[in-house]
Amino acid sequence: MRISMRWIIATLAVILVFSFVWVLARAIMARDELLGAVPIASRVGSQVLSDGADITADLDELQSRASNAKALTSDPIWRAAEFTPFIGENLVAFRQAASLVSDLADGALPPLSELAGTFDLKTLQPVNGRLELEAFSAAQPMLGEARVALDAADESAALIKTENTIPQIGSAVDQIVDLVSKAKGVIDGVDTAASLLPSMLGSEGPRSYLLLSLNNAELRATGGLPGAIAVIEADQGALQLGTLSSASALGELAEPVLDLSVAEETLYGDGLATYMHDVNYTPDFARSGELAQAIWLEKTGQSVDGVISVDPVALGYLLAATGDIDAGSGITLTSENAADVFLSEAYSLFEGPSQQDAFFAEATGNIFESFTRGGADARTLVESLARGADENRIHVWSADDNEQAQLLGTSVAGAVPVSTEASTGFGVYFNDATGAKMDYYLTGAVAIASGVCRNDERPNFEVKVRLSSSSPLDAATSLPPYVTGDGAFGVEPGNIRTNVFVYAPENSTPFSVTVDGEEHAFVAAEHDAHSVAGITVELSPGEASVVSMKFVGPAGAAEAVALQHTPMTGPVESSLDNYLDCDSVAPAPIEDENESGA
Repeated sequence: MRISMRWIIATLAVILVFSFVWVLARAIMARDELLGAVPIASRVGSQVLSDGADITADLDELQSRASNAKALTSDPIWRAAEFTPFIGENLVAFRQAASLVSDLADGALPPLSELAGTFDLKTLQPVNGRLELEAFSAAQPMLGEARVALDAADESAALIKTENTIPQIGSAVDQIVDLVSKAKGVIDGVDTAASLLPSMLGSEGPRSYLLLSLNNAELRATGGLPGAIAVIEADQGALQLGTLSSASALGELAEPVLDLSVAEETLYGDGLATYMHDVNYTPDFARSGELAQAIWLEKTGQSVDGVISVDPVALGYLLAATGDIDAGSGITLTSENAADVFLSEAYSLFEGPSQQDAFFAEATGNIFESFTRGGADARTLVESLARGADENRIHVWSADDNEQAQLLGTSVAGAVPVSTEASTGFGVYFNDATGAKMDYYLTGAVAIASGVCRNDERPNFEVKVRLSSSSPLDAATSLPPYVTGDGAFGVEPGNIRTNVFVYAPENSTPFSVTVDGEEHAFVAAEHDAHSVAGITVELSPGEASVVSMKFVGPAGAAEAVALQHTPMTGPVESSLDNYLDCDSVAPAPIEDENESGA
């Protein structure tokens, strides 16, 4: 009996050692296959829309590596070892990553391989004022198939947990997840463009769009106030520049052109619907588009089919693709100086709004001509457009409900972030209250902390916004009156006054707003399924202030956060993974979920 027991124990030990060595060996081989697959997949992704690319060999190797990695991590011994404490979490993550790469290689890349060589990035830019719409229609089925596969892969990637894995495995898996996310973003954008551009550019009849040139020197929630305005005409892919105007030339309406909600009136006032300068006080660009369309119709009698906005910083990105442009008046625009020229130098070079508007109109015409005649570097152009959209600097709204529904899932939609199971969406937006062009000197930073500090397990969030003025100490006299506002709206010349709005998830409760540590009254409203708190901050030259807004989130809200913010002249630093010290959180009301400060 003792001998039998010894044999059993010895046999079990041998089996365990064998299993450990088996799994370890296969893990090393699978790791090598996966790490070898990542650069190949990246290379395939970068070449798939290149002119005449042949990715057959790379795709074959990628599919082989992915198949090997999946086989190495799915045998019965491996799956049994997944139940082992600690080691099991590493094995599960590795198996899921191998399966993910296999799905990517077999599902998403074959249709893209078919697409390569027949559709390239040059198709995305006009030549002699016209885009070849037929190429988009032909590419759409293959892009759609790839997009479905990437959407599924992205959902699978979100389920992979690497928090408790060893660094070697966690790093490899994170590379794969990041690759899937980036590939999904690129294909989503190209597929949406292929689906929408034919109809939006006149394949079914002429279209017209209002182009709003935003000015970040006077902030609005989605960038800057609309300054120069142009109408773009599209017919069968041919693009022409129509009427040139400005928001100032349109003037102000006596009554709102569209009915405003109570929340819109509370937060932004009637100017939202009476003055083209103010249509993007709201961070919801679809609403801004509706208002701009209605004001343009009221003022000119012309109905447009959509609205596009772009700011000078994004324009600078695009000039990296086109090269330098003659903006008129002896000024050459480059990717390095575009923002400075439009947001600052123009106000020193041209006296008064009429001369400035004339310069902006001429520059708009020259820039449009440069883009539509072709010749830009295609890849740089697409990357620049993507960067501008990701930074919330380029927006598109279509009056066609079906087209707008597709746009809403893209970065150009300008929609307030929504919350998901994985993250709670916050928006931090700035509207100028100086009535001048001082926001060129305004910089910002946002930090959001979260934690569960209540017995009912509703999470607490603290949103901190730091605003700083870099304006000259003698700004009141050294800057032109048009830039400082000259005290026209009760703001001391040289100071910067800003309305700060934080959009939190619906059923959140804002309960405390401080400026530099002192409690302040604040405005609050429920706006389009978001709880909003707002306050006004004024800075003198060289001054900085920190606004803190505290919220109790809705039950079940994720502690992780996602942020959208107003794009400023410079980058806005953000910190979103902060832990909230519950000792710093004052008691908040729980009887009424909609209760807020006054």
